[in-house]
Amino acid sequence: MYQRPLHTRVQGSVDRFADSETLWHTLLRGGTRAPAFRLVRAGSTVHRSGVTRRAGIGNRSLDDVVDPNRVVDRYRSGDTVVLQGLHHTDPALAELANNLALALDQPIQINAYLSPPGERGLDVHFDYHDVFVVQLAGAKRWRIWEPLERTRNPVKGRHTIAGPSLDELGDPLLDLTLRAGDVLYLPRGYPHVAESLDELSDHLTIGLVAVTWHRVVRTAVDAEVAAGRMSAPLPVGLLDPSADVAGDVDTSLGLDALREQLSPDVLRHWLAREIWRRQPATRLRPRCRLELGSAALGFAPGPLLWLTSVGDRVVLGLGDRLLDLPIEAYDFLAGMLESDATFRPDELEGLDEASRDVVLRRLLNEGVIVHAD
Repeated sequence: MYQRPLHTRVQGSVDRFADSETLWHTLLRGGTRAPAFRLVRAGSTVHRSGVTRRAGIGNRSLDDVVDPNRVVDRYRSGDTVVLQGLHHTDPALAELANNLALALDQPIQINAYLSPPGERGLDVHFDYHDVFVVQLAGAKRWRIWEPLERTRNPVKGRHTIAGPSLDELGDPLLDLTLRAGDVLYLPRGYPHVAESLDELSDHLTIGLVAVTWHRVVRTAVDAEVAAGRMSAPLPVGLLDPSADVAGDVDTSLGLDALREQLSPDVLRHWLAREIWRRQPATRLRPRCRLELGSAALGFAPGPLLWLTSVGDRVVLGLGDRLLDLPIEAYDFLAGMLESDATFRPDELEGLDEASRDVVLRRLLNEGVIVHAD
């Protein structure tokens, strides 16, 4: 990724991202529940109870349903409305998020900020992930500073990184106003603050949730510990400056197994699962069972498929889930993944006709493949 802030313009209409009136209509009239929305002002978040109400569904009582008139009142008085996780609730933004996840190999999250005139929702802060800001309506002033030493490549962990203050930041790197159609790329770690001017401001934030080496290595170590390895005590004599403990360390830690956890093939599969467990489901099972027939087939749109084997089973990764099949299907599936955009059942090799039809029928009814004709 480009590692400096960048200001550009949307090519075409900004309406293809989202429409502010539609966002408001869905929030106020769609029975939205927290935490899909929150309200903030000057860095403080309004307690949920101040903008929600109780509602009954069947024999259950909910206490997190939006109270639309309270939200409107607080917006009028200066609160910014934050809509969270729009990639899970808006089909168009879900498609955008998944396409970006495919292109960038990173999880994508999309929020919206709806600000009244002359207000600041959040104080000076930095993000732990890269962000694209898309201005939908109105205008907002952004000030951006060079990262402080403690905010460069920040990683969320047990210790909180202190937020920056205006006194320690000095002059901003950028001081610009975004208007409808403007896009701002903001790398993680750059302190910034945004405030609406004498008109309202509505913008999207498209966040690239960083999957860091810190997370990868911790996951690999946890997997080794769960498997009963890396539990040997430190070797005797370790405090002796002349001791040679390299061999003991390699044996005790099971470094060969740890290296395998970090091999390119394992890492690719792990990253695919990490990305697509966060994204909206794309390959949906058909509501009614489908028959195979002899028509041409093709892959349904969705995240990259990957294939691997575990013992006497073959595993096909679909993004949000895994399909487990007999190992005999490996060559057949590998050939199918290498095929052109469409294919006919009788063109595929690697299984006898009966087994081939069983596998294809399952893929068809899992939403992996679809009838192309």
